Order: sequence, then structure tokens, then C-alpha cells
Amino acid sequence: MWQVLRRNPRALYWSLGLHLLFAVLLFVSVRFIEDPSEGGQKPKVVQATILGERALEELTSRLQADQPRKAADKKPQERAPTPPAPVPPPAVDTAAAQRAADVAAQRQAEQATQRQAELDAQRLAEQEAEQEADRQAAVAAERAAAAQREAEALAKRQAEVQARQRAEAQARRAADLAAQERAAEEARRQAAEAERRAQAQARREAEVLAKRQAAEEREAQAAAAKAAAAQREAEDAARRMTSERERIRKEQEQLAEVERQRQAAARQLKLQAEAERMAAEEERRLAQEESLQQIDAEARLLEQEERQRPAMAAAQRTRESDPDAQSSTDQFAKEVDRYIPVIRDKVRQFWVRPPTLMGELVTVVSLRLMPGGDLVPNSVSVVRSSGNTAFDQSVIAAVYNASPIPVPSGPAFERFREFNLKFSP
Repeated sequence: MWQVLRRNPRALYWSLGLHLLFAVLLFVSVRFIEDPSEGGQKPKVVQATILGERALEELTSRLQADQPRKAADKKPQERAPTPPAPVPPPAVDTAAAQRAADVAAQRQAEQATQRQAELDAQRLAEQEAEQEADRQAAVAAERAAAAQREAEALAKRQAEVQARQRAEAQARRAADLAAQERAAEEARRQAAEAERRAQAQARREAEVLAKRQAAEEREAQAAAAKAAAAQREAEDAARRMTSERERIRKEQEQLAEVERQRQAAARQLKLQAEAERMAAEEERRLAQEESLQQIDAEARLLEQEERQRPAMAAAQRTRESDPDAQSSTDQFAKEVDRYIPVIRDKVRQFWVRPPTLMGELVTVVSLRLMPGGDLVPNSVSVVRSSGNTAFDQSVIAAVYNASPIPVPSGPAFERFREFNLKFSP
């Protein structure tokens, strides 16, 4: 607490002032003179007001000025004349008059007594008021004097406190100055000692730093060598990683290709199964058609043989009788035989091998051509099946795709207007 008051002396002044103010208020509020109580009456309550010196002097001067006026007012009342005695009327009846006079005198005496009692009560009230005013003035004067004494004592104590505080402040300042000087001296000593220690520490640190730098240089050289080796290893690793990535990429591509092939094979198998199913259905249908076509082809062949038999017989007779005709017929046959392989090669160029084709198959198809080699629409049919419907259908498709068919012109074309083609892969 003293440290707080030493840092803030104004707080001490304010604290002392508040305590003194509370003491003065307590002192002024205490009632030192008891009010007299008569005949069991309640004591009168007098409203007191704290007055200053100037107000107290004005109140005293007013009281002193009012006292002569109140004395002058009381003297005429005290000397008030008694009412004159009534003049008795002329005697008519002495006894009745005497009684009336006695009643009147008694009434006048009672009125005089009543007026005197009222005057006495008024004077008593005025005396009590004067006494109360005097008492209040005395109490106010006593309180003012006590307040003045207390204020003087308070001012004296404040002056003593201020003097003591100034002395303490001067002592503290002197002590602070001495402490500051001692602290400054100690600081200078410590600074010199710290400087000496710092220089020694700096020399030691410089030596340690030089050693550390040398060690760091060696470590840096070793680290550079390690870094170069690590760089080489990193480059080797990068090359290995690149080659490994390339290998992995190729493997992934191969795996992707294998997967694509597997999926394609799966799709192909699915398509093959579907094709086989459709081929079985087509084979059944074609078997029926082939049987009908074979019957029709055999009928056409028989009809053609029947038509050609007279011509062949005539040609045979002509060959037998004319050697030149025989040579012309042989030349016509050679030209026909020369076009058959050409036709077969062109059809083979457009032929697509079915996925499930196994072994060597042979089929014979019938063609009907127009001059120039164009196929008659829907004229290609199987004359002798290979036993594999998919192969037979692939040959028919190749024949249609190979149109126009290479055929001779002129009379030799008649041999190819409708003929059978034997095909094998």
C-alpha cells in the first residue's frame, strides 16, 4: 500500500480529505444539548442547518437587532390598562341590582382572567420561542466553532501531512538519487565487465566460427561430392525410371492390346455364335433352296444338253469331215479355259474368310452374266455345297463383289452367259 501511495501521493490527500469530511459531518450531526421535556410532553424536533461563519454572523446580528423590538412589543402588552368598572344603573331594586352587578362583575372578572391567561400564554410562547432561538443560535455557534476548530485542526494536520510528505518525498528523491548513482556505478561496472566478457566471448566465438567454417567447408566439399554422386545416381535412376516407364507403357499397351484382342475375340465369339446360329438357320433354309435349285439346275442342264445335242452332233460331224473346224473348236476351248482361272482369281480377291473356317473346302456356284461381265441380279446360287453354309455364303458374296466378271467378247461370251464356277480358298 505504501508503494501505491508513494507512486501516487494525491491518492493519500484525497483519502485524508474524505475521512476528515466524514468526521466533520458526524460531529455536526451529534446533538450535544438535550431539549427539555416538561410534564411528559414529547421533545420538540428542531430542524438544524449547518451554517458557515458568514451566515452565522448574519444570524447573530439579526437576533441582536430583533431583541429591542421584541422588548418594546412586550412592554405595552404588560402595561395594558384594566377595563373601567361599569357604572351602576340607578337603584330600583337593591337586591336585584346587586345581583346583576355581581353577575356583571363576575363576568368581567372572568373575561379579564381569560384575557390575562391568553396574554400569559402568548408571553410564555414568545419566551419559549426566544429561548429556542437562543438555544439554536448557541448550538449553531457552538457547532460553527467546533467545525472551525475541526477545520483548523484538519488544515493543521494536512499541513503536517504535506510537510511530512514533502520531507518523505525529498528523502525518497535523495534515496532514489543515491540508488540511481549506485545503480549507474553498478551498471558502468557491469558494462565494463560485460564488455570484457563480450570481447573474450567474441574471441572464443571467432575461433569457434573459424573452426566451424573450416569444418563446414570440408563438409560442403564432401556434400558437393555426395551431391555430384547423388546427381549421377539421380540421372541414372531417371534414365532407369524412364526406361522402366517406357517398358511399363509398352506392357500397358500390350496389355491394352491383349485386352482389346480379348474383347474383340469375345465379340467375335459372340458374333460367331450368332453367325453360327444364323448360319444353321440359313443352312437349313439354303438346304431346302439348294435342293430345289439343284433340281432346277439339273433340269436346266438336261434341257441345255438337249438343246446343244444337235449342235454338238453337227459340230462333231463337221470336225470329223473338216480338220480346220476341229482346230477352231480346240482354240475356242483353250480361250474359255484361259478365262476360268482369271475369273476365279478375281473372285478370290473379294473373298473374306469366315472366322470359323477350318480345313480346305470346295463349292460350286452357278453364274448368269450379261455382255460385259455384269451379273444378272439374284442369279448366283450354290450348285454343289461345301457342307459349310458360312463358306458357301462368303463365296456368293465374293462373286457379287467381283462384278463385273472378266469375260471374253464375241462368240466366246456365249460360253459364259451361264456357267458353273468351282471355288476353293
